[in-house]
Amino acid sequence: MGTPRAFRDVKLQWLQQLSCDKDLSDNARSVALYIVTTHLNGHTGKAWPSYQTIAEATGKSVKTIQRAIRELETSDWFEIRRGNGIGHNTEYRPSAVSILRASDARKKTDKVVTLYLGEGGQNRLERRSDVSGEGGQICPPNPEKEKIYKPNPREDAPPRVASRRPPRILGRAQGEAGRALARLAAASLPPIA
Repeated sequence: MGTPRAFRDVKLQWLQQLSCDKDLSDNARSVALYIVTTHLNGHTGKAWPSYQTIAEATGKSVKTIQRAIRELETSDWFEIRRGNGIGHNTEYRPSAVSILRASDARKKTDKVVTLYLGEGGQNRLERRSDVSGEGGQICPPNPEKEKIYKPNPREDAPPRVASRRPPRILGRAQGEAGRALARLAAASLPPIA
């Protein structure tokens, strides 16, 4: 076995191995997936959800969650440090053994492939676009794109004059007093030029 990497670097491989573990029950697998995908801190590699939080999210009972976590601990998927009451939550972290397995799986997939065919690299197709020596593609002229200036019919129109209307007094029963105030306001405001 090689050297372990940080969990955030091998999280995908860890999840893949967890989901393919035939010895785990479905409850344990769903609890582990929930803890890692929802509560795990990427920097510390720890999570602190309570049994009740996990139970509500997964739709299982607290007793089932406790059994599933015990199963994850005995099968070396998690290292668990139990809290002792309110304010002292149980701490979950992926075990060093499981991270090492995921690191080895990642190492197998991290192969460098050269681009040179003589050294066993990839076979690249030739370019199919006609690229000019100036660095851009040679394209035929497009007469539609050449029309940059389009006349604006509003340019020749006279400018609009904003008219100021008196404020409208709202109310259910405006009555004679409201109409009188509106007439007074309209008569006392000078027009805007």
